[in-house]
Amino acid sequence: MTKLLAARASRGFLFALLAGLVFQGLNASVKLLVAELPPMQVALMRWITGILWIAPFALAQGFGGLRTQDLKLHGLRSLFHAGGYALWYTALGSVTLATAAALSFSGPLFVTLGAVLFLGEKVRRARWLAVFFGFVGVLVILRPGLAEIGVGTLLMLASVPLIAGSNLVAKVVAGRDTPAQVVFWQSAFAMVLFAPFGIWLWEPVSAAQLGIAVLAGLFGTVAYFFLTWSFRLLDISAVQPLMFLGIVWASLADVAFFGTTADAWTFVGAAVVVAASTMLVGRETKR
Repeated sequence: MTKLLAARASRGFLFALLAGLVFQGLNASVKLLVAELPPMQVALMRWITGILWIAPFALAQGFGGLRTQDLKLHGLRSLFHAGGYALWYTALGSVTLATAAALSFSGPLFVTLGAVLFLGEKVRRARWLAVFFGFVGVLVILRPGLAEIGVGTLLMLASVPLIAGSNLVAKVVAGRDTPAQVVFWQSAFAMVLFAPFGIWLWEPVSAAQLGIAVLAGLFGTVAYFFLTWSFRLLDISAVQPLMFLGIVWASLADVAFFGTTADAWTFVGAAVVVAASTMLVGRETKR
C-alpha cells in the first residue's frame, strides 16, 4: 500500500472507508441468520468462523506471533465487545440496517459523556452543545410518543456505548500489537464468551446457513483488520467521520437483500447526529 499511497493519512482513510463498507456485509449476513437462528448461536458461529479466517495470518510466524504484552487489555476490550454485540445481534433481526447505522452514529457522544462520568474530564461548552444536538438527532430517529419504539431499537441504542468502549481500547492495543494479533485475540475472547450461550441455545444448521456464517466470519475479520490498520495510522477522531458513510452502504444493503429501508425521519435524525458528531470530532482534532 505504501507504493500506491505514500501519505500515511491517505492509507488510513482508505482502510477506514473499506472497513465501513465491509461491516455492512457483516451486518447483512447476521441479519439473514438471526431471522432463523438464536442470536447467541449466530454470534458464536460468526466468531468461530472468524478465528478460522484470521488464524493463518496470526500464526504465520508460529505461536510466537500471538505473543502480546496487553492480554488484560484484550480481555477488557472483549467484555465491552461481547456485551455490545450480544445486544446488537439480538436487535438486528427487528430493525433495518439503515436504522442500526443511524443509531451507531451516536457513539462519539457516548464517549464524551463517559469521559465526564468515569474519567472526570472537563468538557467545554462546544462539546456539550455537540452532545445535546447529537441526542436531539437520536430523538428524531426514535420519536418517542409519536412513533412506537420497539425493543430492538432500545437494545441497539444500548449496544452503542459498549461498542464505543471496545473501539477506544482497540485504539490503545492497535498501537502495540499487529492488526492480525488484535483481531485474533478479539475473536478468541469473543468465541469463549459467547460459547456457553451459543451452545445452550444451539439449533440445527443448514448448509446455506453455514455458508452465510462463513461469509459473516470473513466480513467481520476483514472489516476489523481494516479498522485496526486505520487506528494504527490515524487518530480515532479522524476515523469516525468516514464511518458515517455506513448509512449509505446500509441503505443499499436494505434494498438489495431485504427489499426495505428506514423511514425518512431516520435519515433526518442521522443527518443531525452526523453534524453534531462531526463538529465534536473537528473541535477535538483542532485542540
